[in-house]
Amino acid sequence: EGAYVQSLNRYIFLAFLITSTSAYSVPVDWKGSLAFDTQIIKDFRRTGNNCDGTQDGECIAAEENNARFQSLTLKLKPQFIINDDVSMFAELSTGNTRTQNLGEATEVEDSGGSYFAQTTSSTVNLNQLYTELYTDSALYRVGRFAKNYGLGAVLNSGNKPTDRFFSGYEGIEMQLKLNNFHLTPMWAKLHTPDSTTGNPNGRYDAYESNIIAKYDSPSKNLVVGVLYGQREVQSSNTLYTGNRSQNVTIIDVFFSKEWEKFSFGLEIPMISGEAGNAYNTGSADIDTNAYILESKYTVNNKWKVGLNAGMVKGDDGESDSFEGMYLHPNYQIAEVMFRYNYHGFTDANSYNIYNSSIVNTTYAQLFAHYKKGEWGWKLSALMAKANTVAEEGKDFYNHQKKKVVTASDDQSDDMGYEFDVAFEYQWNPAVVFSGFLGYHVVGDYYAFSNDTEDLDINNVMSSGMRLSVNF
Repeated sequence: EGAYVQSLNRYIFLAFLITSTSAYSVPVDWKGSLAFDTQIIKDFRRTGNNCDGTQDGECIAAEENNARFQSLTLKLKPQFIINDDVSMFAELSTGNTRTQNLGEATEVEDSGGSYFAQTTSSTVNLNQLYTELYTDSALYRVGRFAKNYGLGAVLNSGNKPTDRFFSGYEGIEMQLKLNNFHLTPMWAKLHTPDSTTGNPNGRYDAYESNIIAKYDSPSKNLVVGVLYGQREVQSSNTLYTGNRSQNVTIIDVFFSKEWEKFSFGLEIPMISGEAGNAYNTGSADIDTNAYILESKYTVNNKWKVGLNAGMVKGDDGESDSFEGMYLHPNYQIAEVMFRYNYHGFTDANSYNIYNSSIVNTTYAQLFAHYKKGEWGWKLSALMAKANTVAEEGKDFYNHQKKKVVTASDDQSDDMGYEFDVAFEYQWNPAVVFSGFLGYHVVGDYYAFSNDTEDLDINNVMSSGMRLSVNF
């Protein structure tokens, strides 16, 4: 009954938004996106060996070796123009994490027969709702909003049609600008339990405050920025595992520069402090960082080539502090590696397939993009190595399952290679049809079973089609 009431409230709110625009003649600018995709991943387990997934190595529990799934991702983003000084913004979506897998919300009534089914259980989620106040000195943003910073490696607003996650905050932000200098302080509440698990007295809350200082010179095509933030989680808060307090500091340095044909961006996030039990390691400190590089060279009006590279720390499971860095799930570089949490294909109750991050790796990717008229092609080659691996007799950290385990064997650092080819067809200015083929030459890193014998390795092939509508 409670879920029904929540769903009803969301639909009532949506109806209110629509009808209020007519009643009060408030100008509304409707924007958003709708994306459909279908995908097949052959040999996603990376092995044909039998295992139940309890060995805490790289073997995924045996159920099926191939994955087939389809999804839709809907984002409705209305903008209400109240007057010259005030605007209101919102984002609504359906399903979990902006996404609904096709078929998962279908219901059949007993009297409907075998040929009757309808999708009735989808909910409308209010992801964002905030007001922007414009003054001579600054822009103020108040409410529930998303943030993006740098390359989007850590703070990512999820603006692409297929982005399923976003860095969300509920609070107030102020944007100050003086010539080329920008200063953006923010205070927000991240989480507080509902009345059944926590009283509204502050003891159960999670907060974050941060400030972004940025120099942005369009004439020089130069951007230099620094983000400094502090996240405080009270010991009774339930946002992370274990209900332990956190006090974490993030410093994120960003630099980008463009010339006539060459451009690059560099982001260096650094996180330190008391992480509590967020990574299932007990009351641990955290001290980690990553280096993310994106570069591109324009050969002519049809061809662009470039290099993406990164070093993202992992945890070795031995030290007192946690040293792993998880990038934002939206920040992906390939169609197979790091794209999904593959344990979720056989254990959806414990793992979300889409909630997967680049972690514990050093990678380099060469790419080439070709564009002519409505057609575009993308080619890429990626190689990756693990920064930390298991050593026999020592503890190691399983970054997918997020747990410390004792190793019974040594593990290779070779994650393998991936080759991707993709196309895009701009059917009209609002509609893009695309497809891709990814092939992962699996490295011996994934042969580690944490058992007496290594796994037999199978390469992984992924293919899919996507239809995106932007409005």
